[in-house]
Amino acid sequence: MGIDVKFCPCNFEDDLKIIKERLMERSNLNLIEERCLLYCGQCLVKPFSIVNGENIAANDADELLLKIEHYIDKYKQEN
Repeated sequence: MGIDVKFCPCNFEDDLKIIKERLMERSNLNLIEERCLLYCGQCLVKPFSIVNGENIAANDADELLLKIEHYIDKYKQEN
């Protein structure tokens, strides 16, 4: 079963480009860009992603990548 990782293309677009490229290298991930993820206030102040329905936010792009990878590794261990 794949893991859905959703990004808003308006959320820190340049910073998150590298994250998306790194995540595309991993297997069983569905990278999805949706115009609105309904986190508009957060979208303007922090990089974030929705991973399998869970909102994961961070202070910067590097921290977000670490949090997403941690979530993915934990998910794979449990399933």
